[in-house]
Amino acid sequence: MENRRVVITGRGVCLPNANNSPNNVKVMMDNLYNGRSSIENVSARFPWLQDYYSQLGFLFKDFKFDAEKIGIRPKDVKRLGPSVIYSFEAGHEAIMQSGFLDAIPEDQRDRVGVIIGHGLCGIIEVEEQYKRLVEKGISKVNLNLCLKSLPDSSAGFMSIRYGLRGPCFSVSTACATAKTAIRLGMNSIRSDETDVAVCGATCESSASIIYAGFGQMGANSARANDPLRASRPFDRDRDGFIIAEGAGIVVLEELEHAKRRNATIYGEIIGYGANSDGHHETAPRTDAEYISRAMKSAIKMARINPEQIGYINAHGTSTPNNDGVETLGIKKVFGDYAYRIPVSSTKSNMGHLLSACGGVELIIAMESARYKMIPPTLNCDNPDTDVNYHSDPKRRENFLPCDLDYVPNVARAVDFDIAMSNSFGFLGHNESMIVRV
Repeated sequence: MENRRVVITGRGVCLPNANNSPNNVKVMMDNLYNGRSSIENVSARFPWLQDYYSQLGFLFKDFKFDAEKIGIRPKDVKRLGPSVIYSFEAGHEAIMQSGFLDAIPEDQRDRVGVIIGHGLCGIIEVEEQYKRLVEKGISKVNLNLCLKSLPDSSAGFMSIRYGLRGPCFSVSTACATAKTAIRLGMNSIRSDETDVAVCGATCESSASIIYAGFGQMGANSARANDPLRASRPFDRDRDGFIIAEGAGIVVLEELEHAKRRNATIYGEIIGYGANSDGHHETAPRTDAEYISRAMKSAIKMARINPEQIGYINAHGTSTPNNDGVETLGIKKVFGDYAYRIPVSSTKSNMGHLLSACGGVELIIAMESARYKMIPPTLNCDNPDTDVNYHSDPKRRENFLPCDLDYVPNVARAVDFDIAMSNSFGFLGHNESMIVRV
């Protein structure tokens, strides 16, 4: 079983600036390389929040779901919540690209699994239906409310639509969710439980109650007057993340199975590390102990030297707590090489996709190795290296320098084959994954 290697034969994304294209992944990468962002001030969508604080987001405005393309009857779309729709858009791209449906008849798909994670799920529908309940009574509540709110809805609907009858379930580990789903799919193939697995995560965020909650927590950036420059990972003036939504899905496949059907192989997942800080609800451990252990475990499983990794797609949330700790974790793992390895956060371009970020960012890391081009960290104008810059006593007390090569503002050509992608979630979930092309 140890020799069952896991490759990626399909990948798809659904993002506000990369959707309804024949190749959403290419559109996403073009936007990253050219610094095109769709982060906006979304306060006008949530009138009751305007007097409290302005809000920023990377959210769909008028998403048009092509049900016919997916093979879903228009009348059945009303059963699908935004999370499911986003996962279908990304998942269909990945599945069609992979081509495994043509190679595996529907009555033989018992060894095709589906693991699609959810973070915030059904909240948009719950918010809307609660308003209807209060204003119009219980008889006006949508009968599809429960279907739209089930955390396993994306995996279940995907399984039903394509007749995939292997293990099918959802997971949730906050902002590490997509990596967790991909890791579990990888292990189902390595253990000979499946030959193919459709994995990743989805997230819907455009509900006012979500904004209010993160705002109360103090996690959101307050730069509402400058949305395109609000997300600034590793910069000294960072003040919070930008809420985003969408999905990132990959098709994983056992290497020999993929070879037998002459599938295009985009990359191979060669290692992962997963653990928990066991420390705090929202703040990572300041010693970066378990973040660094996740990266070390991934390197050990990959059976490579740290210096073979040519790029790190960082979690890089643009929050005061995360970025310094992640920087410390990288230095603990890579030593002197940490200062030479390019590190960038693509959240600066597309915001924080919460549960979906790890799938999208693994795809970005892999595509960067394929293109031999590293996307930049936008708005990293002044890396946070000087504790004396900060007047806030708490910021000074918890200061950790951001002093690595963050590929600021401009994409960079680099010849490399192996990339690492990090995802760290609230409640201490840590996932690091390594892909080789």
